[in-house]
Amino acid sequence: MSATRRRRIEVVGAGAAALSAAAIAAGPAAQATAAPITVYQIPATGLTFSGLVIPGPYFANVTAAPTATPGTVTFATPASPETCATSAGSAQITIGYTNLGTGKRGGVTVKPCDFATPAPLTATATVGRGPILITVRITGSDYKPDAGQPSLPGIGVFTAV
Repeated sequence: MSATRRRRIEVVGAGAAALSAAAIAAGPAAQATAAPITVYQIPATGLTFSGLVIPGPYFANVTAAPTATPGTVTFATPASPETCATSAGSAQITIGYTNLGTGKRGGVTVKPCDFATPAPLTATATVGRGPILITVRITGSDYKPDAGQPSLPGIGVFTAV
C-alpha cells in the first residue's frame, strides 16, 4: 500500500472518528421534543447551472427529524427556491446510514425540490438508537441524468433517539 493511499485512509478514518465523537458527546436529545436532530456534516457538493448558464455550487445538507417510534428518523434535503430553479433542482440525494453501535445499515433516496423525479421529498428509516454515520451522494434522475453533476460525496453523523 502506498504512503499516499495509507494517508488517505488515515484522514478518512480520523474524520469519521471525529464526527462520531462529536455526535456521541452531544448525547441524545430529549424524547418529548420533535425538534430536528442536529446533523454534523460535510455536505455533498454539486455543480448547478441557471438558465443563463452561470455555474454555482449546490450543497446537499441533510436534515433528520425524530418520529414517534424510537430509533426511527425522517430524512430530507430541502433546497432553496433559488437552487430549485437551477439544474440541481432535478437531482436526487442518496443517503446511506450505518448505526455505529449496532452495525445496522441501509439507505434512502430523496429529492431536494418538488419536481418530476420519482423520489419522495422525505423518507423515513429505522436506523436504531445511538450514533449514526451517514454518507450523502448527489445523483441525477431519469428526467435529468446530469442534474447536480459533477459532484463530490458528503459525510455526517448524528445521534438517533
